[in-house]
Amino acid sequence: MNESGAKRTMGVAIAAVAALGLMTGCGSDSGDGESAGAKQDDKPASTAPAEKPLSASALERAALTKSEVTGLEVQKMTDKEISEGGSAKSAKAECQPLAALMGTHYDPAPKASVHRAYATDLTKAKVGGAGLIRISSYGPGDAERTVKDLREAVTVCRGGFPAEDGTGAKADVTKVTPLDAPERGDEAVAFSLHDAGKDNAVIKFTVVRTGPQVTVFFGVNIADPAKSEIPAALVDAQVAKVEKATRGAAS
Repeated sequence: MNESGAKRTMGVAIAAVAALGLMTGCGSDSGDGESAGAKQDDKPASTAPAEKPLSASALERAALTKSEVTGLEVQKMTDKEISEGGSAKSAKAECQPLAALMGTHYDPAPKASVHRAYATDLTKAKVGGAGLIRISSYGPGDAERTVKDLREAVTVCRGGFPAEDGTGAKADVTKVTPLDAPERGDEAVAFSLHDAGKDNAVIKFTVVRTGPQVTVFFGVNIADPAKSEIPAALVDAQVAKVEKATRGAAS
C-alpha cells in the first residue's frame, strides 16, 4: 500500500476506535519537564531516586514511529482527534477509573501526554486490529496512583457498570475481565471491557508504569469486534523507548 493509501486506511481505523468511545486524554502538552537530575547509579531506573516526569517534547521523542514495528502502521494523532472526547463518567464511583478511559479527563491529571494510533493488517479493503497509545508523565505519586486505581477498579467492577462517554452518550460495560499483564516497566495491569452495544465489542487495555510515566494501550478488532488484541511487539517496542527516555532524563 502506498503512503496515501495507508493514511486513508489509518483514518478509518482512528474513526472506528473513536466510535467505540476510546479517544484518549491529552492532559497538558506544556512545560519543559527536563532538568539535570542526580547522578545515575547502578540501580535499575525504576528504583533510582532521580526519575523525572518527561516533558511533552521528550514524550514525543519516546513515541513509536511508523517504521519501528514490523507489520504495524503507527500514526501521530491530530489535536482534533485527541480533543474530541470529554469527561466520561460511571454511575459507580469505584468504576470511574475505568470509565475515564472513554473520555479525555483523568484523575489524577497527567502533566503531559502524547498520542499515537496504530493498525494491523492494513489493506485498501479492510482494517484488522486498531488502537491507540497514550504516553503520559505524572507528578509525584500520581503514576503509581493511576495504576493502583485501575487495578482496584478491575477487581470490584467485574460485573460491569453503567457509563457515559465524553459526549454524554450511553457507554455501558457489561463485564470487566482481568488479563495477564506483560512483565514490563515497574508495574503493569491488563484487562478488557465488554461493551454493551450491539457489536458486543471487546476492548483490551494494557497499562504499564515506568517511573512517573504511564503508557496506556487500547486495542480493538475492526473486522471482528469480539477478537481484539494488543500486539505484544507493539507493547515491547513502545515500553522499551519509554524506559530509555526515563533513564536518560535521570542521567
